[in-house]
Amino acid sequence: MDWLVVGLGNPGKEYAFTPHNAGFMVCDSLSFIFDFKFSLKSRFKGFLGEFSLADNRVGVLKPITYMNLSGVSVKEVFLFYKIPLDRLIVIHDDVDLPMGRLKIKKNSSSGGHKGVESIIEALKSKDFIRIKIGVGKKGDVRDYVLKPLGEEELDIISRTVRAAADSVGCIILEGLNKAMSEYNSLGREVVK
Repeated sequence: MDWLVVGLGNPGKEYAFTPHNAGFMVCDSLSFIFDFKFSLKSRFKGFLGEFSLADNRVGVLKPITYMNLSGVSVKEVFLFYKIPLDRLIVIHDDVDLPMGRLKIKKNSSSGGHKGVESIIEALKSKDFIRIKIGVGKKGDVRDYVLKPLGEEELDIISRTVRAAADSVGCIILEGLNKAMSEYNSLGREVVK
């Protein structure tokens, strides 16, 4: 495996279309685009799929440890496949970004995101790529990120999720800088 893409979320139907599951949604979008299936890997505490892109074998992981323990699953896969840290892409929701915005970063703090904190702690490094899906925030953040999205919100998030899935291919094939310049300006374009 040359790359590992990790989408953060919570297992269970009740969380499927909540802001906190934006990372899982991107994984599902990748599965659709690249025509692969996930299988439960108890050893890795998650659902793992794989696809090829040019000469790259790309693993896609949906941890089932629940958000705050995502690092447990990521570390298992990361060490087993000996993936270089700069080829780890973590995708997650971000309440500090307006809904519909996309931001790609590398080597940044968790920003208070418990799933990202767990991964940084497990890997003893923050030097990996992150794709943030803007979900905005309303009222109490803890309640908001676990409530199902409304129809209009889901439409916006769905388009942002598709753009995030496309950005994964751009990162792998054209490099991080190209992806950042192309996708970090997205926002108003995605929302339209």
